[in-house]
Amino acid sequence: MTQTIKAAVWVLFIAGLLATGVLGTETRLFLFWPGCALFGLAAVVSMMRWRWRMKTAPSDLCLAAALLFAVYYVARQMTSPVVEWWREDLFLLLACGVVYTLSATILSHAKWRSGTVFALFVVLLGNLMVGFVHFSGRWSYHIVPGYMRSFGEDAGQRIGGFFNNPNHLGAFLAMMVLLALGLACFGRGQNMIMRLLYFFAAIASALCMIKTGSRGAMIGLGVGASALVIMTLALMRWTRPHLFAKAALAITVVGVMAVVVLGAVMREQLERRFAGGMPQGDPRTFIWKSALAQHAEHPWLGAGARMFYEGCMRLRPEEAPGWMKDAQFAHSEWLQTLSDYGWVGLALVLLMMAVHFVNGWRFLHWFASEQFPRTASLGGMRLGLVVGAIAALVSALAHAFFEFHFHVPAVAVTVAALMGVLANPGVESVMWRPMRVPGIRVCSKLALLGSGLVLLWGAWVIGHADCLVERARLAGKKDGTGQPDIALLDRALALDPENAQTWHERALVLIDLAGGQPEHLARPVLIKAVTDLERSLQLNPYDIYPALALADVDDVLGRFEDAERRILKAHLAAPLYEVPRLALAVHLFRLQQWARAEEAFLWTQEANAGRTSDEWLDIYRKMLRVAMSP
Repeated sequence: MTQTIKAAVWVLFIAGLLATGVLGTETRLFLFWPGCALFGLAAVVSMMRWRWRMKTAPSDLCLAAALLFAVYYVARQMTSPVVEWWREDLFLLLACGVVYTLSATILSHAKWRSGTVFALFVVLLGNLMVGFVHFSGRWSYHIVPGYMRSFGEDAGQRIGGFFNNPNHLGAFLAMMVLLALGLACFGRGQNMIMRLLYFFAAIASALCMIKTGSRGAMIGLGVGASALVIMTLALMRWTRPHLFAKAALAITVVGVMAVVVLGAVMREQLERRFAGGMPQGDPRTFIWKSALAQHAEHPWLGAGARMFYEGCMRLRPEEAPGWMKDAQFAHSEWLQTLSDYGWVGLALVLLMMAVHFVNGWRFLHWFASEQFPRTASLGGMRLGLVVGAIAALVSALAHAFFEFHFHVPAVAVTVAALMGVLANPGVESVMWRPMRVPGIRVCSKLALLGSGLVLLWGAWVIGHADCLVERARLAGKKDGTGQPDIALLDRALALDPENAQTWHERALVLIDLAGGQPEHLARPVLIKAVTDLERSLQLNPYDIYPALALADVDDVLGRFEDAERRILKAHLAAPLYEVPRLALAVHLFRLQQWARAEEAFLWTQEANAGRTSDEWLDIYRKMLRVAMSP
């Protein structure tokens, strides 16, 4: 019975890894719901037997640090201002928690972890194949029919694999390079075929990573490779000190040769990316200023989960170039953590990572001091996994200074699986008794069960609603109107009434339906649209677009003071943006307040954010013609 349950959990776990690796490759939840459902089901099935029989026990300190981290983050997420934003972080965190716990406990045996490694390399192979499709000239190709990558040919011809953003593929590939090298150098004993396959996977991943053009991934790979070298030299020092000098020299020579060869092969791509990449330059410094400004407002607990969606607009630096789009993310996981979760959140992340790295290092020392004298072999699945996992995690953490890949499920779940390896690396020693933390294993099991149930509920309810919204949007594209199917939006809101964006979308459809109709027919529809927009703003008062849409409807209904008040409030939420300034100018134009309207149009001209065209100038000229007409 126990083996049957473990096998069922393993199958669901592997299926979740594959589904997430292929579909969970962007920051939104829509394509991640299948992975959530599979991980949730794996967690619930694993609890069909309370006592788990494991060959080696996980570190209680690692479990405690991870649980403390999760408790704070879940609490902070559920006290954040915008439900639809914090849910994105919540379900990602719960899925990672399930992956971490299962990897560290019930699926910690070598035969189960072999399946995890196999799944990761299957996902790697898929990314390489899709990357080749991109490189062949189909830069906008997406694995899901009907979708296209926004990072297409116009974005610099950078491959993305299953990922929309090539930087996130770069993060995954950098981790896989180091995991493959760890397994190639220390795994599978003398099996040369497996070693060659791992080396081939590492080389292919490195070449494709450079084709992503991700500078952060290149830096992360360098830092992770340095960690791999340090661990290799430490193991040689502990086990074969007479070969230490030769090993150091050999590693240095191989490293220099690898850098020279890769640099020569990809010279053009490297020069283009590290010379600035985009003609306008890199906007990260301006984005980081916004993140630091939001952190200064809420230094200890942060502004809340994904509240940088709001901060990137309200706190946009005045010196930021006009072409810079809304950042949405801080483009640095460390600054994003400070902005969203404060110093407390950052401290818990550092504590959790430090405990896991120390546990992994202790395993290396145990292997050299106890396992090696018994076997005289510096190799094995466990050792290769631990060395590769540490190097891969170091790479991901270094890359996190420049990117937000931990908000992408495919990357975050991979990190969680590798952290589970460090939590239970497989120490078998009668001399080393790890510290026990009373109650932590019971709490971990309860957290696993709770996470699984919430994931299943989310996939069934919120995932279903997301699917209906997506179908509504696709219906609008297919019929050529661009207008979402309002019946599908109605069904989505019945399932998920906490989604402000869906209320906003339905209101826009109602406004379009009211257009061109007689006043006695249009007015009830507009009033219903007002109700939807007010509900959207109630759920998310930081979104300026429902407020501006509501101001337009207020003008039509004769609520002119309310319209101007809403526009000015939207301007406070996006002080440098063109949209609220233009809305004020159009509002005053409608009221035929010519002098104020002209001031507003000229004020609109000074906006240096969110400008996509000279629409303001066309409307301004139209106002001048109307004002001068008899």
